[in-house]
Amino acid sequence: MNLKKRKTGELFKAKIQRLKDEQFELIESDERFGFDWNEEKDYDVYQVNLASRDDILGLISLEDISKELRIFIRLVEVSKENQGTGKEYENIAGCLIAYACMIAFAKDYEGFVSLIPKTELINHYRNNYGFVEGGTHMYLEGKRAEALIEKYLKNGW
Repeated sequence: MNLKKRKTGELFKAKIQRLKDEQFELIESDERFGFDWNEEKDYDVYQVNLASRDDILGLISLEDISKELRIFIRLVEVSKENQGTGKEYENIAGCLIAYACMIAFAKDYEGFVSLIPKTELINHYRNNYGFVEGGTHMYLEGKRAEALIEKYLKNGW
């Protein structure tokens, strides 16, 4: 998996790994993140980092809803310096969402991933990641989930 430096187009190897218990306290004091990630301790929280550094560029909290054969994205956040038009690295959120899809395939859920978006992000999830609306949720599965994995996790750019 690669992240692209926005200004130069240079590619950097990145990794996604589970957030360790002791890291929750570090995030709480890190002004680069706005959500209270301590509320997510009971769920599967993953971080994305550059392979060469340990600073966290983005986070995702996942809940396995096994009786519905889906992974629910509880929360996803990109560090402040990687948001908007002045971001340093591109595609952090895409990598995290694709990782959720990969987990959903590994659990034989056919890539079924859902989330409840903020109203202002509905078009963003639809246009950038292929989510479709289903009641209060948005979801993707199957070929759409495979396409995200191919684009964000297996990318060579």
